[in-house]
Amino acid sequence: MGPAVRILFIMKRLLAVLLSVAACAVVTAQPLHDVQRAFCDGESLMYTVSYRAKMWPNTDMGDVVMAVKQDTIGTVPVLRVDARATVKGIFSWFYRLDDRYYSWLHDEDIYPMRAKAELLEGNYRFSSTFIYDWERDVANNEYRNHRYPEYAHAAVALAGRAMDGVSLFYNLRTHDLSSFSPGEERALALLLTDTVKFIKYKYYGREVKKVKGLGEVNTLKFSCQLVNDDADSFEEGSEFFVWISDDANKIPVFLESPLRVGSVRARLVEYSGLMHPTILNQEE
Repeated sequence: MGPAVRILFIMKRLLAVLLSVAACAVVTAQPLHDVQRAFCDGESLMYTVSYRAKMWPNTDMGDVVMAVKQDTIGTVPVLRVDARATVKGIFSWFYRLDDRYYSWLHDEDIYPMRAKAELLEGNYRFSSTFIYDWERDVANNEYRNHRYPEYAHAAVALAGRAMDGVSLFYNLRTHDLSSFSPGEERALALLLTDTVKFIKYKYYGREVKKVKGLGEVNTLKFSCQLVNDDADSFEEGSEFFVWISDDANKIPVFLESPLRVGSVRARLVEYSGLMHPTILNQEE
């Protein structure tokens, strides 16, 4: 795998896990009814992903856009989240990526009722649908690699209140941060097509973070690691550092994944429709 393709591969993973890893910055155990609203109908967030190394200038490679809108499932009010990850600029000439994620969250407790993904990466296409049954703590999942005609099915136990990445991102933004102490480590459950994986994460404390386009932002810093199939091992690009806004909106403003050479980063570049007053200031 050439360097450029390797960078794009890691960038693609960062684009996808942005929706789940960033959520680790706001998780804590709470009753289902104890929801602190952090977003609402009309919120939109846009992130740009870039690669940076000592001999390579900071290069923007892709975007993630997430938008919230009011919807219904039958007669049940829900918030629908649409998320899209794409490659941009010259990189789109030799690597096609258009990943789309959708989640429908119950309007009261922000727990997911349904989730859907449509992934297009080069010549690879993959689709999945998750239907949540919280009374039985199981997700009934249907998924398909489009090289094969048949859909596969899996009933996955929702260990640790596992959710898909988009649902985690938004559900956990409603939770309280007051129970965290600097240096504390915890775990987060991520629902995949046929299994649940756990993300290990650590809270470092408050930090003033300089973010291009936003200036100096008061944030809370976390690190997260994705565990491989062999339990306790990690691979390059599996560790991420996350900085979220230290306000009621709890928005991840910057992510970074160190590599052997350089790092892959994601930064918040645009936002609108926030529910609460924000400490963020978009620079001219």
